[in-house]
Amino acid sequence: MLKNKMFSSISKKSKGKRLIGLDIGNYSVKALGVNVNGTDQKIECLAISEVPVEARQNGRNPEVLTGLIKNCLAEGRIVDKDVVIMVSGSQVFIRRITLPPMPEEELDEVVPFEVQKYVSIPVDKMAMDYMIVGEKNEDGVNKLDVILVAAPKELVEQEFSIARAAGLKPVAVTVAPLVQWKTLALRNNDERDKVSAMVDIGYERTVISFFNNGVLEFTRTINLGGNDVTKSLISAPISESGKDLHTLSYDDADALKREYGFPSPTERKTTEGGIQLSQLSMLMMPVLEKLLSEIRTSFDFYTTEFHISNVEKISMSGGGCELQGLRVFLSSELGIEVESANPIHGAEYADGISEEITTASPSALVTVYGLAVWNKEELNLLHGKKKNENKSVASITALTVPSGVAAMVMFFLYLNISGGMVNARSELEGRKKELSSLAPANTRVLLLSSKKRKLLAERDLYPQVLREDIDTSIILKEIRLHTADNIRLEYIRFLSESSTEEKKKIMVTGTAFFLDKRGSAISEFMTALEDSIQFDDVRLIYLEQDKDYTSEGLKFQISCLSNTI
Repeated sequence: MLKNKMFSSISKKSKGKRLIGLDIGNYSVKALGVNVNGTDQKIECLAISEVPVEARQNGRNPEVLTGLIKNCLAEGRIVDKDVVIMVSGSQVFIRRITLPPMPEEELDEVVPFEVQKYVSIPVDKMAMDYMIVGEKNEDGVNKLDVILVAAPKELVEQEFSIARAAGLKPVAVTVAPLVQWKTLALRNNDERDKVSAMVDIGYERTVISFFNNGVLEFTRTINLGGNDVTKSLISAPISESGKDLHTLSYDDADALKREYGFPSPTERKTTEGGIQLSQLSMLMMPVLEKLLSEIRTSFDFYTTEFHISNVEKISMSGGGCELQGLRVFLSSELGIEVESANPIHGAEYADGISEEITTASPSALVTVYGLAVWNKEELNLLHGKKKNENKSVASITALTVPSGVAAMVMFFLYLNISGGMVNARSELEGRKKELSSLAPANTRVLLLSSKKRKLLAERDLYPQVLREDIDTSIILKEIRLHTADNIRLEYIRFLSESSTEEKKKIMVTGTAFFLDKRGSAISEFMTALEDSIQFDDVRLIYLEQDKDYTSEGLKFQISCLSNTI
């Protein structure tokens, strides 16, 4: 396996000007400079400034962030201008692929075509770069193992402009999972051979990344973060000693979250103001259960898609992971070791850096640490500009090529593009087949429903005592029995309004992934449920494209009625 560029240079100190990692978050701005020499590290500068509450609530304001960056650098007495920044969110595309061996110059030409296969935005509006992480043997042939990264140019330019307006010089724009990967690799060399996950909980979103043998394999972004936990505390009135039922203010809710964390549901103690801690737990639970469900879904997809038996460890990062009780909750529910990452553990500190800032929330420094140790061999979304310039020079040179050679080149390009269009049309037809197959499936479901109603009417002639109450475990087993391997179930809810109702309404939510060419997974799933004597009146509630995963899929919801038999 080829040695990873990132790992091969991870302990080297770049010559020349010092680079500052700058994490421009929605909750805070962090700046960090570090000198790494093997296992030794010295934090040379560190500053953190929180974004005002009103600014957090009104979206990302470039002017506010620019002023905050200036104040942050001034407080940390940081005068360096060269910074490394990043982009994050659901618009950022990261995918690991294999390609035939080829020179880097050819890879520069191939990457845009590969990216266009997976994104709907035209590639000329995307900033992109790639990293070769090694070789992979497929059917006896060694291929390049490549990580592709792309993001809308508008998003990259927005972050670039914010840093420039603060008087800084961004030398690189990278992406969150890759810098977190680097931090993990640098600080956990002894665990590089494990299959692990990093759950980075930010202010508005959570990024789940999976690593195998020290290499990033899969990442997913969830639109749920620490702010959702705070808002859960103001979602319903609470009782407080000496006061009527009232709703907490946002500031009070945030302060309670910081001080008491996620208490046990059985906790009987109260806050200083007389609020039962069990109330806080009850209000937080829906959000944390949703986070848990999304983590489980990501784990299920990763272990199935990448043929992994189990994930051995979870490292948590981001300000949201500092919630007291969260690590224990996730560990007990997932049955996996969960730890809070601390990239500055054992580091030496330059004079002037207070102990308070280094111990307050070390897990929140994982990303900015990875930005600070970036070097020029690594992924950089600003590289696209240089590559485009090179392409322009190449196009001018091409004008001097003899006409016969040019004609051959054009013919070769025509064949390649035509082949790509044929593949694209084939893929499009497969997607159309998936959707169109649902119509005849619904017709068949209606016919089966009619037959089943007749059978159930005949069953009603028998004494009522022969019919037992519904057993949810049987229903769950029956649903699972008819679930194809490219369908991931996310929620199964029982919606009967009364325990005395003969039939319970069931809502099944999941995602069907295009892992193969079958193309009719959802319709087959509905038909299988309708064929089962356990279910009746199977209906498709909604169907939409799911872009949360690196593999394409359709998110769906199906309703049905259970039969007591």
